[in-house]
Amino acid sequence: MLLTAQLAAQTPDSATVDALRHPGWNYGGQISGGFTAVQVSSPNFLTANRNITNLALAFRLSRVLTHEHGSGWTRGTFEWDFNVIPVEIFWVLGSHYAGGFEAFGPRWNFTGNRRRVVPFAGLSGGMLFSPQNFPPGDTYQANFTIAIDAGAHVFVRPRRSVDVSGRVYHLSNAFLGASNPGIPVGVQFTLGYTWY
Repeated sequence: MLLTAQLAAQTPDSATVDALRHPGWNYGGQISGGFTAVQVSSPNFLTANRNITNLALAFRLSRVLTHEHGSGWTRGTFEWDFNVIPVEIFWVLGSHYAGGFEAFGPRWNFTGNRRRVVPFAGLSGGMLFSPQNFPPGDTYQANFTIAIDAGAHVFVRPRRSVDVSGRVYHLSNAFLGASNPGIPVGVQFTLGYTWY
């Protein structure tokens, strides 16, 4: 880590984050973990009043769609993310596997600060599929997800960043199953790495 920081210090900050200032592709991987912030309270569901924790591995493909727009601290670029989630494990009444994707991923990169750290905020949404009903009970094998994301790209060298973020999300089968306890409100924290 010390050697990486020394190498990064040799490049002007403005050049380091240029990859996010104009249209272009980027890709990377990330690991996430989280817990429920609001639990189901109805006694009709097996998961009522139980914390649900999770761990996920995802691969992302993104495209910065615009050049910089705006002024001041809001100056930035518009990006669209697509995530493939091959593994997401949930723990509640045992462990439960899921996998899926997030195809809805608008994001705003705040590139106006001319530093190595580029904050971002966005939305994400997609689907998760499980071999058994999830959450356990008379539910369904597929769930929809929607989330609000915020974090930062921390450039360790030109065209490379370590990414940290947090999200608040909701998971629901939209009543495709007989019951829909879902996860009313969950929180996840993510650590990733991106190539530009």
